[in-house]
Amino acid sequence: MKIHPGVIELGRDVFLPHLYQDTKASFTSRESLIGLALGGFATAAISFQDQKIDDYWEAEDPIGDWSEIGDQWGSGFFQPAVVVGMYGWSRWTKNQELATNAEVLAEALILQGLTINLMKPLVGRERPDHSDKLSFPSGHTGNAFAFAAVVDDRYGHKWGIPLFALATFTGLTRMEDRAHWASDVAFGATLGTVIGYAVSKNHDDYPYQKAWRRKKKTKITLLPLLPSPGDDRTGIMISMPVR
Repeated sequence: MKIHPGVIELGRDVFLPHLYQDTKASFTSRESLIGLALGGFATAAISFQDQKIDDYWEAEDPIGDWSEIGDQWGSGFFQPAVVVGMYGWSRWTKNQELATNAEVLAEALILQGLTINLMKPLVGRERPDHSDKLSFPSGHTGNAFAFAAVVDDRYGHKWGIPLFALATFTGLTRMEDRAHWASDVAFGATLGTVIGYAVSKNHDDYPYQKAWRRKKKTKITLLPLLPSPGDDRTGIMISMPVR
């Protein structure tokens, strides 16, 4: 399958340099380090109550069938679908701001996904339901919080707060399903939030002039061809600039 040159150019000259810079910001900026430290302390404190919290979810089943909503939202399917839709619409409408926001969402989701999925086998924590040893941290929760953080930073609290509420619900459903301990959810939320805000705040906006460059319109000038001495022809002369 042949890849369109514009796609290669966009990835090489726009997406990958931004991903590199935003990755550095996510783990080296002062704000990110403070957020990770606070989230780490909270996660450590919650871990002492993991078993008690898991016993509650197993006994009470407070969410019931509603847990499917959170499971699906954090599954890693819906957010990428939204991003693809945003970027496709931005190309159709030539809306560079929307394209940038879609790219920021994509970067945040990719970065937190890579971080969490690298941590899971390294930590090797067993899930509450004993299905495997990929419990820490929660990827569903990280997805949901990263998406919410970017939207909150880019579009304000009127969109961010409902998405943070949905992200919180996603984390609760993972405990309801006994797929994660409470501390797994806490650190997944920390990573998603820190990375989402860091990528959004440090992103170099509006880089699409090169990838979206339009062909210059050829200027055609019509000039009357007047008769000259010894030549009585008349007509129209077409003038075009030579490149």
